[in-house]
Amino acid sequence: MRAPESDHVTQQATGALDPAVLAVLETLLRAITGYSGAIAAAVRWRDPFREELRLVATAGVSTTLWQHKHRVDLNCGGCGAALAHNQVSLDSSQCACRKELAQISGSGDLKLLTIPLRDAQEPCGVLNLFFPLTVAIPDQLPVLLTAFSELIGLTLANSRRSEEHLRTTLQKERRILANEVHDALAQNIACMRMRTPLLRDAIAEQNTQRANDYLNEVESSLVVAHARVRELITHFRSDMNPHGLLPALRETLIELQGLNGVDLVMDTGIIEPELSVDQSLQVLHIAREALVNVVKHAGARHGWLHLEQDEDTCRVSIEDDGVGIVDPSGISSRHGHFGLNIMRERADLLGGEFKVEPRQGGGTRVRLSFPRNRFAEATP
Repeated sequence: MRAPESDHVTQQATGALDPAVLAVLETLLRAITGYSGAIAAAVRWRDPFREELRLVATAGVSTTLWQHKHRVDLNCGGCGAALAHNQVSLDSSQCACRKELAQISGSGDLKLLTIPLRDAQEPCGVLNLFFPLTVAIPDQLPVLLTAFSELIGLTLANSRRSEEHLRTTLQKERRILANEVHDALAQNIACMRMRTPLLRDAIAEQNTQRANDYLNEVESSLVVAHARVRELITHFRSDMNPHGLLPALRETLIELQGLNGVDLVMDTGIIEPELSVDQSLQVLHIAREALVNVVKHAGARHGWLHLEQDEDTCRVSIEDDGVGIVDPSGISSRHGHFGLNIMRERADLLGGEFKVEPRQGGGTRVRLSFPRNRFAEATP
């Protein structure tokens, strides 16, 4: 009697691996068990931080059979032997997983074929196949399954790297947002807090002139804070145009065109850069922040957006003919701290270089350059 043909993917055990990848893995395990004559199969992933193997997917095993074995020690049974020696292991000694499977399947004693999963030749998990002792395992089966295990290991490793990169990016985005909110609002709120007791004292003393002065200062701080919050909402709600980075940049130029009398121009001969969606979104945010600064603070009549790429690098520059840099440390009077901080942090996310420098002929030039293939290794 075979074990119930229900497959189980343990999201708790795998963290946040792509469900689509795990669904394909389930299908592959079913095909492997059907082809090889195994009664069940399992994939376990090595967790280097906990020094354990975590159950990823199963085939031919009931959903409740191994609920308490989502995590096992790295040295456990045939799995540990395959990992330790980085080679196929055929083991007929009893282990807890095999005993439970033998009882529920009614197949008697079982033998376990374990093939290590590899990522760049390093063992990163195991593929388990459970056979009745009476079933002969063809000599070519381990060779064939080793090829499958290489594919499984690489796919799971890339999926995990993609998730880790996404998680890191989200964490950095949240830090950027927190920094931006702090920089944008903290000074205004502090000013209002300092003026409020003074305003209260002036009212108590019936000093109308002083009360009006403090009230005007509070009102001015509120106006600035409100405007900055609206800018933040617009900035962080920006979505990437589904047609790519260039259409998104053109939309930004159209939105800002003519404000404060500034004429904005983008190169007409450039082609759509070959970037990931995440890279494109970071470039859009940096370019938008720089262009907003040109329109609002540069005192410029013209602004120019340039974009170019070669085989390895993408380069973006935003120039203006405004008042230029007045601080020898490289801080532009028009950028302030929020704009520069957020653009530098986004450039760091891209693994790139960010510079603010004088423009030849007057004004300021913001330059961004970054490697186009920085996250290529994370793509499954």
